[in-house]
Amino acid sequence: MRTEPNVIHRTEVRNQSSRHGTKPCLIIIHDTEGGNVKGTGDLRGVGAWFNNPVAQASAHVCTDGEGQSARYVDDKNKAWHCAFFNAPALGIEQIGFANQRAWPKPQVEETARWIALWHKRHGIPIRKGKVSRDGRVVRSGVLRHSELGNLGGGHHDPGDHFPMSDCLKIARSIARR
Repeated sequence: MRTEPNVIHRTEVRNQSSRHGTKPCLIIIHDTEGGNVKGTGDLRGVGAWFNNPVAQASAHVCTDGEGQSARYVDDKNKAWHCAFFNAPALGIEQIGFANQRAWPKPQVEETARWIALWHKRHGIPIRKGKVSRDGRVVRSGVLRHSELGNLGGGHHDPGDHFPMSDCLKIARSIARR
């Protein structure tokens, strides 16, 4: 299995800002609420949306069902993906729906590669993270967007069927290589 993310598209989007020195300590998993389309069209489309000032949203990267990814915001900058927690977080969008029952294995593996890379690069533990209702990071790690509550924007993605434990297990395996 590959250890580096398979970045097939890069575009620097305008919807981003400075972290003002905040070190990333969370990795937040999202979904796009859009269906996977073979090829690069879906990843390019997400980038176009993140580059639109009307969107007021972005993520650092996005993964698709074929195990490919796109890069939109550099780690040193703040993507606009989880409201109050934007500054301490790195965001991974996934092409898919919150209510989908199964996630393509290549996509879960590509998401895991980003988690492993950010673990190595930023020291973010490959474990379940935790935040408090008042906005404190209680335990650094990886969270679903839905686990951030109202301060994270009150979202429900990527849903209960996203295989978080499998993804973290794969990420740990990749990080050991």
